[in-house]
Amino acid sequence: MKRIRQGEGFIGVYHHKGDKFILYPLFRYDSGPIEINPIPEAEEADIVRVWSENGDTFASLFHKKETLLYRYFMELNSLRINPFFPQEVLEEVKVILENPGIDDSQLLDYTDLPFVTIDNEGSRDLDQAIYVEDYESGFKIYYAIADASYYIKPGSALFTEALRRGASYYFPDYSVPMLPRELSEGIISLNPMEPRRCLMFLMEVDQKGIVVKTDIFRAKIISRAKLSYPEVQRFYDGEETSFLDAPFSQSLFALEKVGALLAERGDDRGIISYQRHENEIHISEDGTSLVVKGNSRNNASRWNEQISILCNLEGAKILSDVFNSMHIQPIFRVHDAPTEESLKHLELVIADFIKIHNLDETVFSWKREESLSSYLKRLHASGESKRIIDAIERQILISNNKSYFTDMPGSHFALGAKFYGRFSSPMREIVGIFTHKELTEKLGMQKPLPDEEDIELRKKVILASNRSKDIQKEIDNFVNSLVIESLFKEDLMTSASARRVHKGTILGMKDSKLYVLLDDPAIEIKIYMEDIERFFCQKFIFKSYEMVDDENNPSIRIKAGSLISFRLHSFDKDYKWRFTDFSL
Repeated sequence: MKRIRQGEGFIGVYHHKGDKFILYPLFRYDSGPIEINPIPEAEEADIVRVWSENGDTFASLFHKKETLLYRYFMELNSLRINPFFPQEVLEEVKVILENPGIDDSQLLDYTDLPFVTIDNEGSRDLDQAIYVEDYESGFKIYYAIADASYYIKPGSALFTEALRRGASYYFPDYSVPMLPRELSEGIISLNPMEPRRCLMFLMEVDQKGIVVKTDIFRAKIISRAKLSYPEVQRFYDGEETSFLDAPFSQSLFALEKVGALLAERGDDRGIISYQRHENEIHISEDGTSLVVKGNSRNNASRWNEQISILCNLEGAKILSDVFNSMHIQPIFRVHDAPTEESLKHLELVIADFIKIHNLDETVFSWKREESLSSYLKRLHASGESKRIIDAIERQILISNNKSYFTDMPGSHFALGAKFYGRFSSPMREIVGIFTHKELTEKLGMQKPLPDEEDIELRKKVILASNRSKDIQKEIDNFVNSLVIESLFKEDLMTSASARRVHKGTILGMKDSKLYVLLDDPAIEIKIYMEDIERFFCQKFIFKSYEMVDDENNPSIRIKAGSLISFRLHSFDKDYKWRFTDFSL
């Protein structure tokens, strides 16, 4: 049984074993159980924190086992994502805070321009600030990105830890930052009314939305305000008037114009505009469940996204010029076009939808000569059933390939781009730190690493970046399961006859299950066919995106793209949600 050494501190799961109190450490995978003194406020399986000072051991409750934060930490432990930073990293943070380099004489001074940050409400790691000027000939877009690569150097403990993490990870009301918060929410973050270093993308765009010139340099700025997407949207809608006299008001109007222009250019490139179903998710007041609120995406978010995409396009274009150079090692984000086989399958699926719903072929028919972007836009403009269009959208989405980071230049199908990179979030992604490093080396702002060392480092960055996308997807799936649990847990507490009726759209199906998007909140669940068969007392057979009963009774047909209503039945021993009282 291990004991805590002087200066050590960590968290773990608290157990009472006989007359001993044992801590099973979290995030210390080579450590065994540790005997500690009893903690009066802690109960069996709670997470507690222990530390040692001057030979004495102290302990306190960290998270109760019934809270969501407890479950977050247990999930992080299973994913091997440590929310805490090693001591050597924290020592380097102290050095940076003592000398942040903001008074660097080589920085171009743009502190007179009224930059703002626009992000989600509650965001604290502010990677980008923007200022836009509107001219008769076009627009000047000043896109300031936090200068993380200046502070996070290869070979440092900070870089090594950022590489190990790969990215920041996000849960509702909680995040695990790639960089310590003193940096990612402090001295590197483009916080309001504070001078900050940045890597500036100055992009000139003409009245057709075409980039005519891009300059990149290091600069100093002061953001005038931390704005949120809802705030800016209210300003655009004329509901928020307090910004009218602000120094950044004209910049926001210019952003609206250039954002819409760039979105039109994206349409011309064949960008597929999916009708996203977004939710605002928060931890409940008692900390034990999630509260979900539907949240439609607004134009303020879209226009801001267009600038981020433009920055990533321009950065990739510059680095693509040096491909095969032994001194610069670019990284690209590639999204391969759907295969011929998957497009052929999609064409057949859409034909099945037309058949089972008896749809107008002039509206719904799709041939591969037509871009998917044009097809979806045509469907949304038709005014036809939203449920059917949502289901077709889902089939288009799953026909796509997964995007990935690579050292080989390649196109990005979803964005209609010849080259694409990731430059806009260097505090949240290790790939952003590395691409900034390569970009500044290409532009002569700093000396490159030795070639062999840089090539090997790029391999590690690509591996970490692709892995981090997979980890965040696992977290998203975990959060989705918590949302479903929070939603249906309320139903379990009421009598069966009094439970709510839930409605949703059948997006797709397999022999054994349906994939259903709930109307409110817009989350996806699975409904098992055995539940439906039990309720209707008959068997169903899967036939090209519809289920028909085995006696071919036309009165009961389950079709993808249709409404389904149901109530919760139970949560079974196999941890599956079961439903009943179906209506089709």
